[in-house]
Amino acid sequence: MRLWLPGLFLLVFALAGPAHAEPVAHVRVDRANVIDTVNQDQTYTETVTVDRTLLTDRGIRQRDRSTITHYPDQQRLEVLEAWVDQPDGTRLQVGPESRFTRPSAASQEAPGFTSSLTTTIVYPQLRPGSRTHVMFRREQFTPPLLGFNAWSEAELEDPSLEDRLEIDLPANLALRWASRGAVTVSTTIAGDRRHIVAEMAPTAGQEPERGAVDTSDFQPIFLATTLPDLESVGAIYYRRSQDRAAVTPAIAALAATIAGDRTGLDAARALYDWVSINIRYIAVWLNPNDGLVPHAAAEVLENGYGDCKDHVVLMQALLAARGLVGQAALIQWGNRYADLPLGHPFEFNHVLVYLPAYDLYLNPTDPYAPFGSLDRTLSGKRVVIASETGRVAHTPASTPAGHRYAIVSQIAIDADGTIAGTAHWTLSANMDTSVRATLANAISPGDLMERLLLSTPEGGFGSFAASDPRDLATPLAVSARWRSPHGVTLRDAETAIAVPDGPDLEPAWRLRRYLSADGIRRTPMLVGAADLSWTTNIALPPGIAAARLPSDVALHTAAGDYTARYERDGDGIRVNRNLVIDRDVFDPGEYPELQRLLYAALDDARSTLTLARSEGLAK
Repeated sequence: MRLWLPGLFLLVFALAGPAHAEPVAHVRVDRANVIDTVNQDQTYTETVTVDRTLLTDRGIRQRDRSTITHYPDQQRLEVLEAWVDQPDGTRLQVGPESRFTRPSAASQEAPGFTSSLTTTIVYPQLRPGSRTHVMFRREQFTPPLLGFNAWSEAELEDPSLEDRLEIDLPANLALRWASRGAVTVSTTIAGDRRHIVAEMAPTAGQEPERGAVDTSDFQPIFLATTLPDLESVGAIYYRRSQDRAAVTPAIAALAATIAGDRTGLDAARALYDWVSINIRYIAVWLNPNDGLVPHAAAEVLENGYGDCKDHVVLMQALLAARGLVGQAALIQWGNRYADLPLGHPFEFNHVLVYLPAYDLYLNPTDPYAPFGSLDRTLSGKRVVIASETGRVAHTPASTPAGHRYAIVSQIAIDADGTIAGTAHWTLSANMDTSVRATLANAISPGDLMERLLLSTPEGGFGSFAASDPRDLATPLAVSARWRSPHGVTLRDAETAIAVPDGPDLEPAWRLRRYLSADGIRRTPMLVGAADLSWTTNIALPPGIAAARLPSDVALHTAAGDYTARYERDGDGIRVNRNLVIDRDVFDPGEYPELQRLLYAALDDARSTLTLARSEGLAK
């Protein structure tokens, strides 16, 4: 059972393994039961029981403890039972000495942003066949800001025998719910109470596939909320945050200094660049249980750091100081793409800035994202705009043109086989973001170059030259220079070589991560719309000529296009390759066409040029 319930208790049993191999069960979920008893004011008591059998040593390493998170300013937590049943029938109680409550990882990493505590229960004397049991009760003693919410999702990887969620609430309390997939839902009314039971069908478990979208896009799921609609989430966020974007004298003065005489979109761009570069991002996912309240903009400015909400509220204040409107837009930053069967407040974990006058979304928490760019995990997503009434919209979908990568390489091969090369890149804003991050976080330009060349047959050494990756106001300019000693062997009359990759940041061989062993895809896959172009000009040494070139390629599929052209250019060779992937996510039924496209690019990347010595050249 994968749960996202009012206390955000998430039971995730994460295993790894080769895609499409016969699944090996390491842990079995014998029982996952949740009972929520809801009061008229939407406070509630939640009782959770989880029994698991640890089948292998790997299962023991992964599930030798249970962790439970709660928020002490609004919740009370009590562990009711915890024990281990051994294969021989012996029961070992887990006493207080094996229960530890500490600030959660989020609290430790971002003090002042969340008050959550995590209770960890460590199980003793585990061996294959041990069965762990935990039962706890959490009481929400203050009415939750976003009402009562429940999220129950079928476990993907571990076999699950019993997976049940019960909600008991006043019959007159409005509750919206919806399900998808193999979920049986029953509802009864007795007196003034309504009882809802959602049961997931037993599952055999399956190994996750590489590149899969979030499991909530395709797994059986049950959702419930007392909120009337998603718009109300935006209205609540607006009410809780609007006074935090006050324009203080310090903020007004800063906005004037940053924007100067710029107005409109140019002023917004300057303000965005300043916030992205100067306000450090404390990475805390937006959490409805933390109240959705950003720090005051003046406090964010004084601290010089903040989470996503804080970046947005400071941007709103700076924009307002220059007569511009910026709104908060709640979104899911991750691999979930399908709209859920029910609009639910827990589907959001991040906040963007939305400029309504320009219909433009900004992500100031990413210090490498140029103005107006959105990465693939923010594109084509449902958002809720925070306003008096709230509004549901979608961010623009990814397009190949928006993710364009082009590298032009000049390669000279010496008589001794040494390769000397230069390269220049042209990048669209969305591709620019990842390259900026790569350059900014490298140990050194030379180390980055060597790491890239180590993955090529030729190897080599060199360095990058680039504009400042943190200067978002300046388009990124990137070039490289390298040498690959003994990169090509020319001792025979004829030599077959592949086109040298050089320091390619998007080499074709990386496409292998999207391939399936059996040619079948079982879950949707995130690939990413892209337009990737590789141009290579090869200068040959005296006495060496191109004897044979690969055939040109021109393939069109329902997933995109691949073309390659080879031609002699004086005494050298010119190679042009282009791969276009036309969308971000591919459903299982679309996989064969995608696979055909990917193999075309991979096969061509392995094709060889035949070089021959000129007649009469001494050997």
